[in-house]
Amino acid sequence: MRIILVHGFNASPSMNFHPWLRDELHAAGFEVIAPELPLKAPVLDPSVPIDPEIREGIDMPKLMEVMKKEIGYLKNEDILLGHSLGALAILQYLEAVEMTETPRAVILVAAPWKVSRPELRRLFVDDLDADVLMWKAREFVVIHSADDKLVPIEHGRKLADQLRARFMETATDDHYMGAQYPVLKETILEIAKTPFDYAPGQSLEDVYK
Repeated sequence: MRIILVHGFNASPSMNFHPWLRDELHAAGFEVIAPELPLKAPVLDPSVPIDPEIREGIDMPKLMEVMKKEIGYLKNEDILLGHSLGALAILQYLEAVEMTETPRAVILVAAPWKVSRPELRRLFVDDLDADVLMWKAREFVVIHSADDKLVPIEHGRKLADQLRARFMETATDDHYMGAQYPVLKETILEIAKTPFDYAPGQSLEDVYK
């Protein structure tokens, strides 16, 4: 079983909770993939005229290319966890990559529904099809802290509603930029030991009855 950890904007696999969680999951016997992604604003020559969105924005084709190289085809036992804008990168990947199997779960931690910076618009869920995305994993889980100062908890609730995800609210974890969060490990372990004997979306209400 693979656990895929995706860091946030201007971060890396060596920052925040990622080193701790990677080591804990390795010790529990999981294969862990924690790629370093180009989730940051590019450094360009300021003297060269260029569209401000391109100057400051995320290079989505490059991001998808690196994710495809590091993660490859998704497997039916995979669990993906993305932090902050890394969560939206996972959603973009689910939409972009060719899929032959359905991952076990996608966990979105402190993920924004929208952000105010226009150069990050390419990661917005608005530009994705939530009705299609919800079928691309057996389960979606949104974890958000009530005291998140960077991304208000309403973002997490909105995201969970759109993806028909299980919503988990914590009280004092802010934007999950600390070194350890047991709730993340516990959620992964719980999902990993839960047998799935049904198809994605089976628990959704049949609106055609």
